[in-house]
Amino acid sequence: MRIAMIGQQGLPARHGGVERAVEELAARLVERGHEVTVFNQWQPGPKARQHRGIRVRHVPAFGGKHLRNLTQSLLGTLAATLGRYDVVHFHALGPCLASPVARLRPRTRLVVTLQGRDDQRAKWSRPAQVVLAAAAWMSANVPHAGIAVSKQLQREFVEEFGRDTTHIPNGVTVTPQAAPVEADDPLQRFGLEPGRYLLNVGRLVPEKAIDHLLVAFRDVPGDVRLAIVGGSSHTAEYTERLRSLAAEDPRIVLTGPIYGAGTDRLFRNALGYVMPSLLEGLPLALLEAISYGLPLVVSDIEPHLEIVGDSGPGHRVFATGDLEQLTKQMTTLVNEPAAEQAGAYGLRDEVLVDYSWDAVAARTEALYRTLLTSRRHPAARRGGA
Repeated sequence: MRIAMIGQQGLPARHGGVERAVEELAARLVERGHEVTVFNQWQPGPKARQHRGIRVRHVPAFGGKHLRNLTQSLLGTLAATLGRYDVVHFHALGPCLASPVARLRPRTRLVVTLQGRDDQRAKWSRPAQVVLAAAAWMSANVPHAGIAVSKQLQREFVEEFGRDTTHIPNGVTVTPQAAPVEADDPLQRFGLEPGRYLLNVGRLVPEKAIDHLLVAFRDVPGDVRLAIVGGSSHTAEYTERLRSLAAEDPRIVLTGPIYGAGTDRLFRNALGYVMPSLLEGLPLALLEAISYGLPLVVSDIEPHLEIVGDSGPGHRVFATGDLEQLTKQMTTLVNEPAAEQAGAYGLRDEVLVDYSWDAVAARTEALYRTLLTSRRHPAARRGGA
């Protein structure tokens, strides 16, 4: 099959969950014998034409922060439509605004992976939320099939749009051997001791509730530290608030964005991972933390519970927004490291089986084949693909 991927800003993946998901899925589809092309956002400087066997094309992006992703998706979709692909696969809601263009080629099948409800994210202005709500409607009505990465998303699309989707969660890979320590070692740069800090990795946006984490951490006893790894995502005002909160506790460090070997080193040496989010699709960062065997503290939103199950040693759960419970669970993790670590390893073994990128690729490939061999277009409403 010839497959086009629309929606990622760039490969190799650096910026977020969508990019990592596209890279891991596309690379495995290539291994299964398919030709996969991703349409990157054009950036100055050298440009790879291939990565892990994936063909990489670069398309322009114009305008401000809201228009760049839209114009990239539109131009990438136009290029894919002219390129006679068997499948055009959109990732996330926003890129689906360009999906009607791809329907101009009747033999091409369209798929969308629903990574989360971008139209509900607090970082967007009201006009942007209206546009993303339209994108959500298009995601439900234009593609021939939808993939929901969590059961909650699957249920929401039935309830709101009458649209059946296929549940295929994101995956995670077994962590490889540790990379060599680089000269710019983040542990040395930020004064972090192995096994003496809690970690959170992700975009600094309101729905991640990092402000809750910073306030709750103040009452965690001892000399354990907290490392927040990530940068602003059109959220300068929120990021500045986080800096102010962090300045009130010298044990807290905001590292800014760190990628590659630096992130690997932070994961490998953390005491535990804390994720207090208010809203998620199916968080890749949480799956990554589990793959490293890190004890967890997570909010009780459905996508988290779908992964970790009930609260217990190694995977402590607190009521979303309850800062007192968050402090209590972090304190338990800090004070009982042996029991928490044993529980974390048990969860790791389960997750590596249940959330495999190889399985994700196989199920996605099967969905493509069903669409391409069907003698009639799958319905876009309930009862369809």
